[in-house]
Formats: sequence, C-alpha cells, structure tokens
Amino acid sequence: MHVSGYSPVSVSQDVSGQKGFGRALMDAFPLSLSVFAYGTAYGALAHSTNHLSFIQTIAMSAFVFAGASQFSILSLLHQNALLWVIVGSVFLINARQILYGLTLGQSLKHMRSWHLAWLAHGMTDESYSVTMVEAGKRQVRVAYFAGAGTAIFGPWLISSAVGFGLGGLIGDPARFGLDFAYIGAFLGLLISQLKHRRQVVAALIAALVATIVYHFFGTSGAVLAGAVAAFFVGVYAK
Repeated sequence: MHVSGYSPVSVSQDVSGQKGFGRALMDAFPLSLSVFAYGTAYGALAHSTNHLSFIQTIAMSAFVFAGASQFSILSLLHQNALLWVIVGSVFLINARQILYGLTLGQSLKHMRSWHLAWLAHGMTDESYSVTMVEAGKRQVRVAYFAGAGTAIFGPWLISSAVGFGLGGLIGDPARFGLDFAYIGAFLGLLISQLKHRRQVVAALIAALVATIVYHFFGTSGAVLAGAVAAFFVGVYAK
C-alpha cells in the first residue's frame, strides 16, 4: 500500500530524525539539569542584584543565550560599565565559539547552509560537547544538532524565569551552591573525555595558561587563552 506524498525513504528519514532528536535530549539531560540550576542563579541575580525587569531578563536569555556572557553582563551593568566594554567582554568570552566551529565544522559539512544558520544559535558549551561525542560515533544529523540545542535552550529559558520569580527568596545564589553547578558539570564532562594522552596534555596546558592569564586580563582573557591553548595543543601535539 502506497500513501500519496510519502515514500519508504522519507518515512525512514522522519523516524531517524525523531530518534536523533530524542537521543540528543537524553544525551544532554545531565547537562540540562546543570543548566537549569545555573539559569536559576542568573534569574535570581538579574532580579535581586541588577533589578532588571522580567522581560529584560528573559530577552537576554533568549537572544544572548550564553551563560558566562550573561553573568558578565550583569556584573558589568552593576559596575556601570560603558557599552563598548560590555560588548568587548562578551565578544572575548564567546570567541571560543569560533574554535568550536573549526573543530565541529567537518562533521557538519553535509548540512545545508540555511540549516546551520538557525542551528548555530543553539550551539553552546553543553550542546557542542554532546554533539562532538555524537560525531565520534556516527554522522551528526540536523535533528540531533537541533535536539542538543533544545535540551539547553529550553531549560535555560525556563530556569531564568523561575530564578527571577524566586529572586527575592534566594537572595545570594552562592549560599545554595548554585554558582558551582556550571563548573561541576563541565569538570565531570571534561574528565569523561580524557581518554588519550594528548587530551590530558591539552587540558593541563589550557588550565595553566588560563590561570596565568587570569591574573593579568581577568576571566574573559583567561577563557579565551585557555581555549586557544587547548585548540593548538590538540591540533599540533603528537
């Protein structure tokens, strides 16, 4: 029996896409929990410390969608920093996305440009990490990449709203350890991926470089320097 408008190939692709999207959600689930905690901290700070409106808080999460950058923006706004300082700092922090694109790009060459254009907004540290693991096993499909981004974007938006609503009750998020959720998640993710000597060397050198640079250029410089160091060690180390 043949259904008009469908073919065995298209049905197979639809089923594969659904499975890929769901598998990405499951793969990213542990990180989704961490993002939720981190987003709650962001929302609470935006409300209690920066006194942003609900719309401003959610809009930043929807359009900036970068945890470290958003916390930096809150800090700089609290210090009455100039606009160019805020923009420059955010650019430095997010510059690591360029490195993500270089390392992940080969696994996405089969995707259409217009797919990548909207999928790029969902590429974060977390979605990049699970997508790289997927790329090591099989070809990354659009559905999987979309699922990885959704697994982070959804919890981030919801937790930002929750944190804003609870801002008055939470006060200082550090009291509940919410400020460590982001760090703890990535330490666990890093350790799970250290399977070869080159990866261990890259991680240690990146940590050393970031620590040194931090004393001279602060968090933004440390993040960028550590990412660049890890990239070059990973590419050129034998």
